[in-house]
Amino acid sequence: MSSVSEIMSFREPWTITAYSNKTARDVAAILTKNRIGSLIVIDKDNTPIGIITESDLVKRVCLENYNADKVLVEEIMSSPLITVMTFDSVDTASRVMLSNKIKRLPVLEADNRISGIISVTDIAYHLAKILLDDYNRHRSLKKILEMNDVSN
Repeated sequence: MSSVSEIMSFREPWTITAYSNKTARDVAAILTKNRIGSLIVIDKDNTPIGIITESDLVKRVCLENYNADKVLVEEIMSSPLITVMTFDSVDTASRVMLSNKIKRLPVLEADNRISGIISVTDIAYHLAKILLDDYNRHRSLKKILEMNDVSN
């Protein structure tokens, strides 16, 4: 079984600092500008304490008809932060995502530093590759068996 670090996104996760007067509009601007779906919220010591996703913005700002310039980061972040470690299995990450009904899962190093994010999409690509490899192996074996039948 593969570990989380083998299949997670390899770009540096974007972060935003809590209690810095940053607002939902600031979050939306960062997400849009960088074409990303989430931000990790960190405290002043760079410790990850929450996450804000596009879904959080929709549910906690737009649907509530709040002014995005007045809603602070810490008011809309999902916290406590649910995470996995780089050495955890993809199976473990999948179970954590399913049981918590989340699509993105921050990945931490042993020292609690943010290493990256694993998403449902990362897992789907990984499973698709496994299925394709199995299918190709099956086709190769089938051809060998057919060649044996012809020669006998």
